[in-house]
Amino acid sequence: MTTSDLIASLALFVTVVSLIRSEIKSAKNDAQQKVMKEEQDRLRKLLLEKEIKSAISDMKAELGARLVKIARNNYRLKVFNRGKVEALNVELEFPDNDADDYLSMHDVADKFPYQVLHPQQNIDVIAALSLGSKTKYRVRLVWDDRYKKRNTEEFIVSV
Repeated sequence: MTTSDLIASLALFVTVVSLIRSEIKSAKNDAQQKVMKEEQDRLRKLLLEKEIKSAISDMKAELGARLVKIARNNYRLKVFNRGKVEALNVELEFPDNDADDYLSMHDVADKFPYQVLHPQQNIDVIAALSLGSKTKYRVRLVWDDRYKKRNTEEFIVSV
């Protein structure tokens, strides 16, 4: 083997090693790019879900109810809207038919259905609790908003 053959063989060996190293680096980069693309896709999906939830939240009224002690033996049932849009045609229902045990039905009949309950607004209903009253009552709110007609949610109100 001559010197030129030896140099050519060495050059071929260096070229092959360089080519193999290049292919290994290329494969690693491809794998990293694939992982990055999958992560970007996952983040895009999460962002889209967040935007959809935010858009829905911006169309929903979020109602609630609770019994509040105003003074000694003086209570009110507060129906409130903590959502971002107004609730329309708010109805107050009593699944256990026990409203007259603790509420002024005259006051309920005067106030409900409530036409428009704006965000951060509430409706107070006179409550009359006695020593023998139950400590928990079920109420159901039904309302319309920009998201859906006839939204329904039940609450347990307690003293």
